[in-house]
Amino acid sequence: MPNRPYLGRTVDDTIAMYKPHVSGTEGAVSSNSPYATQAGLEIMKQGGNAFDAAVAVSLVLGVVEPYHCGIGGGCFHTFYDKNTNEFYCVDARGIAPKNAYQDMMLDENGDVDLNLTEYSGRSVSVPSFYRAMDNLLKKHGTMTWEQVSAPAIKLCHDGFACGFAYARITDTPEAEHNKAEYEGFEELYLNHGKPRQFGEIIKNPDLADTMEGVAKNGVDWFYNGPIADEMVEHINKNKGLFCKEDLINCKPKERIPVRGNYRGYDIISMAPPSSGGTHIIQMLNILENFDLKGMGFHSADSTHVIAETMKMMFADRSVAMGDPDFVDVKVDKLLSKEYAKELAAKIDMDHAKEYAPTDGIEAKEYRGCTSNFTVMDKYGNVISQTQTIRNWWGSGVVIPGRGFIMNNAMADFSAKAGVRTTQGLAYGMANAIRPGKTPLSSMSPTIVMKDGKPVLSVGAAGGPRIITSTLQLIINNLDYGMMMDSAVKHPHMCCLTLNQGLELEEGFSPDTIKLLAAKGHIIKNTTDFGELLVMPNGIRNIDGTFFPGGTSRVDGGGGALTASGTMAIDGLCFIDEKLTK
Repeated sequence: MPNRPYLGRTVDDTIAMYKPHVSGTEGAVSSNSPYATQAGLEIMKQGGNAFDAAVAVSLVLGVVEPYHCGIGGGCFHTFYDKNTNEFYCVDARGIAPKNAYQDMMLDENGDVDLNLTEYSGRSVSVPSFYRAMDNLLKKHGTMTWEQVSAPAIKLCHDGFACGFAYARITDTPEAEHNKAEYEGFEELYLNHGKPRQFGEIIKNPDLADTMEGVAKNGVDWFYNGPIADEMVEHINKNKGLFCKEDLINCKPKERIPVRGNYRGYDIISMAPPSSGGTHIIQMLNILENFDLKGMGFHSADSTHVIAETMKMMFADRSVAMGDPDFVDVKVDKLLSKEYAKELAAKIDMDHAKEYAPTDGIEAKEYRGCTSNFTVMDKYGNVISQTQTIRNWWGSGVVIPGRGFIMNNAMADFSAKAGVRTTQGLAYGMANAIRPGKTPLSSMSPTIVMKDGKPVLSVGAAGGPRIITSTLQLIINNLDYGMMMDSAVKHPHMCCLTLNQGLELEEGFSPDTIKLLAAKGHIIKNTTDFGELLVMPNGIRNIDGTFFPGGTSRVDGGGGALTASGTMAIDGLCFIDEKLTK
């Protein structure tokens, strides 16, 4: 291969060739499913913008990943509208119903009842997904609901091939539990009561009917009509506390994005009640005090510094975060460069430490199962969205005949101060249950700008590892000069606390691991058969050419639309003549 510069770099063509990167100038999508990526690219090929494509992508993800997300859940998104030259972020995670109360997840002995928090109608928050998509489409999109719903509806009718994740997650204790407990679960998500098999064709005509109804009648029909009555009925049949007023009054909350600067790049991310954006900027501020590039990628020193930074962040997060409509969150302090310098000075390069939350950082009263995607278009618009029903299969409560399952986002509240959630996090009472309140989240849809132009759009799925994985996408690109597909696929790490251990994906040097252990880190390896429970996605924009990076941790891939109108999609794809006619 000729030794000519590619992306400003050269290789020694006597020993190497250029690494291929999927790219295009007309738009790009990075998601957890080739089906979703293709849907977004098709919408942009038809003339739609990034926001039209985002609605199509999000609906398809709910079809092919019903264990992660869907119309019974919610989302956060951060986006940049080129026409208005403004950044927006929207909190549509879903609030606690009006009849919720602080101790609603405790048993008669005052202990947390996991059946209530994880597997019941009581764990359901108000599903805000459709409202958020309606606002995005009407205020910033250019297409109709019929147009953007078409790819998802077609997959429901014609069927899609079961991916690796779908097959695995139907073979879990959660699926077994829901099969036994909830009407409609087995018929909708299993194969005659058995787990799905990789490659089998799955259809969901009930969900197609529901989405066709919304496309024809509008989103109000979903929240005000018979489906709303059925949601209340089945949620409350399973110990829920809903009333129809919760659904009629459902409204996403617009937030002011949090902003920071890292080595000359502007960082724009999701504001509280998602903790992710604030704490990503906090960590970047700490890491700015160290020469990560000089230390070397995945060296013992750089890995140690990043791990210590993560632990300090999680220490603050445990007490500092909550819904800003109910608590006073010290965002300014968490985002300050001065505070970051104080934290950076606590890092001992020779010893791993445990960190307590900083005094005065507490917010005062006033398994990670999500799906992230990001879209860039040729017009300059960018959106990163993380959507969820929280646990695998959410609460397990199915709305029979409608083709979807309800979330269990209420499990992210502090059912009792200091008790860990199933995602390994403990909180103070700033995250206590209150009617109308949004539970704390780790979702981190983030945009990176340089000289007023978007250069990165990133995010991840996977509980608390969302924050740490999104951080690594940013530093892999900006500090280590990686392209996005490399940044996504290189081994990731996470460290919540010293005792919980330093989690490392396969690929860290054995010598590095020995040095880290000598510093006092408790090493937790995934081995070459496993990966961390995290699914990052991102797109890099270089002078108007988009380079998507699809996660190889599940079925997904990045995809780009070229000037010739062709689509390049990376991921687990199935070709079936019946499905492509």
